[in-house]
Order: sequence, then structure tokens, then C-alpha cells
Amino acid sequence: MADRWTWAALLIAIVLRTLWKSRFEGVMDSPYLTYFADDYLEARTRFRYAATHAGAELHTIPYPVDDAAYPDLSIDVAILRGSTSHLVLHLSGTHGVEGFAGSAIQSAFLANLSALPENEHRPTIVLVHGVNPYGFAALRRVNEHNVDLNRNYLSASAFAAKRAADPNAHGYADLEPALNPREPVLFPFLFYPRMLQVIATMGYTAAKRAVVSGNYHFPKGLSYGGQHIEPSHTLLRTFVAAHVDLEAVTHAVLLDVHTGLGPCGADTLVIGSRVLDVPTVTSTLFPDYQAPDNNAAWAGYDATTGTAVSGYETWFSEAARTVTVMQEMGTVQSLAVLAALRAENAATHHDPANRNIAAESLRDVFYLRDDPQWQHDVASRGLTVLHQAIAHVGLLGA
Repeated sequence: MADRWTWAALLIAIVLRTLWKSRFEGVMDSPYLTYFADDYLEARTRFRYAATHAGAELHTIPYPVDDAAYPDLSIDVAILRGSTSHLVLHLSGTHGVEGFAGSAIQSAFLANLSALPENEHRPTIVLVHGVNPYGFAALRRVNEHNVDLNRNYLSASAFAAKRAADPNAHGYADLEPALNPREPVLFPFLFYPRMLQVIATMGYTAAKRAVVSGNYHFPKGLSYGGQHIEPSHTLLRTFVAAHVDLEAVTHAVLLDVHTGLGPCGADTLVIGSRVLDVPTVTSTLFPDYQAPDNNAAWAGYDATTGTAVSGYETWFSEAARTVTVMQEMGTVQSLAVLAALRAENAATHHDPANRNIAAESLRDVFYLRDDPQWQHDVASRGLTVLHQAIAHVGLLGA
């Protein structure tokens, strides 16, 4: 009898392995898979290696935090010199744990360039690896102060206005007890019927707006935008000002890679500009881009402020033709993402001894590390968008 079960188990294993291989037939040979890392330190090592071998300037900005578990954090920057008037700035890891995709795109881009001499006909390319190194390493979407860096780039007066505003302006205060439980989440599946009831009452877009617009009143809550600009932003502002002649820049594309929003493996481009017409910019920079579901993934984000790229756009002269792009790579269903964020945040504040389980679950909704098709698609689209930004930045406003 034991032999019969052994043979049955072996047969099942062979069938499952065959099905797995057939599902990913072809994609397993993708050259992009090797650039996806298992953790922050490995991702950083790959980036540094690729930058060095591409002949880029490699800079390390130390990022010390008051946490003995993370003694060696940094924001790393690779610069490929080109035109002083044209710039492409590419960011990974603004949302910490989401950084695996952007890191792989950056490393793949660098690894597939030969050592480049300075070229005045190509834009200067600045690749920023791990904008939020603490979140990247600790598998958190926020930084060491529980601040969402993509809700945090505001002026002092804007922060004051946010604090003075009604905390329930978009419905966050009503949902706050459900979003931010005061105890560990033992039964995460119970969150789903609760949120489905909220959606049935408020409508999907309104409920989403309440969650994602940014919270400036609950410091331990999800989507907390903070009370002042966080160190990552100030460090980068100082660094870029020291290494790029910002006054000389007349054309710039600022591109920030995120994951967790939209159809799995597809990208949604969220494009903005202070001075240029967005539909024209989109067709100029990314002529082959087709928004999935008419950008339905971005519904509810209309009240969101303080994003990294919109803040970084203010570094440049008001006369500069600047464009901001957030490239969102889809992973899993949006409620699954929210449930994982909720559970990890509750574990961080109320059950830190067991936070690792929730943190790994959070990683797995933002990074499909066991899905080579997703990795191939994400890297391919990320590289396409980066190369298009480089090729077309000079056409802005033409």
C-alpha cells in the first residue's frame, strides 16, 4: 500500500511539474529574469554591479535609521552623462517593498548597455535605486516613520492645510477603525466582507478614494503622509542639485515605477505636467501605449497629492518642459493588496515579534517572485517605457 501511494505521489509531482513548465514555456529563457532579486541587499548589489560595468557614475547616499536590524541602508544613484539640457530621472522603491520591479528594470537597463562615453546628443540619465531603502529592506510600503513617501512631498503651508482639513474629507476617518485595527489581524479573510459592504454603500471609486487619497491625521494609519518632508526626499534634492545643473535643464521626464495597481502584468501610466498638454505628451513619449480599461486602475486617485515625481518636478525651472510619469505594474486584485497592507501595518504596531509573516505576505502582493511571466512582462514594459522616455524627451513641446 505504501508503495502505491509513493508512486501516486510521484506521478502527481511529475504531472504538476509538466504543467508548470508548459505554462511558462519560452518565458523561462527570458534574459530579464536574472535581474529580479530576493531581497533589498541583493537588489542593491545587482544594481551597483550593473552600474559599474555600464561605465556609469555610481554614488551611494548613506541612509542610517534607528533600527539595529538594518545597519546598512543607502539610496544608490547611477548617472550616465549626456546633454545638460535634457534629463531622464528614473526612480525605484519610492514605496519600499514595491521596489523589486523597478530595481530589476534599472539593473537590466544598465547591464544591456556597453560602457558609454559622455554623449551630448543623449539626455543625461539618472537612475535612483531604493528611494525608500528602509521600506525596501523591511518589506514595508512606508518608511521608518510610517510615512508614505508618495503622499509626502508637500510645502510647509500644504502640510498645515492638510492638518487643518477635515480628516473625513474623503471618508478616511469613517473607515479608519477598519483600516487600522488596534490589534493583530488573526483572521484576515474577515476583512473582505466588511470592505465589500463598504463598497456597496459608498461605491467602489469613493471607497478607493477614501483609502488612497492620503491621511494626515492618523500617524499609525495606512497612507499617512507625514507632517514634513521626509529624509529620502531632502537627501535626493541635495544630491541632484549637487550633481545636475538644474537651471540648465529645459526638457525632463521623471519616471517612478510602482507595483500593485491594475491588471496583472500590464502597466498603467499616470502622466502629468505643469506646462504641457497631457494627451499630447502621452502620444509623443509613448506612441504605442494603450491604457488598460481606460485607466480604470487610477480611478479614485484624483484627490491624491504629495507624490514624489510631482514634488521633484518643482526642482526645475518653471520654463522647463517637464513631464512626470508613474508607471504602475499590476499584480493581484486590489482588495488583496489592501488586506495585506492592513495586516502588515497592524503587525508592525501591535505584534512586532511576528511581523515577518505579514511582511512577506505584503511582499508577495507587490512582487510576483514565483511568476516568470509576470517578471518578463514587467521588465519588458519597464525597459520599453524607459527607452521611449530617453528617445523622445527632446520632442516635448515641439
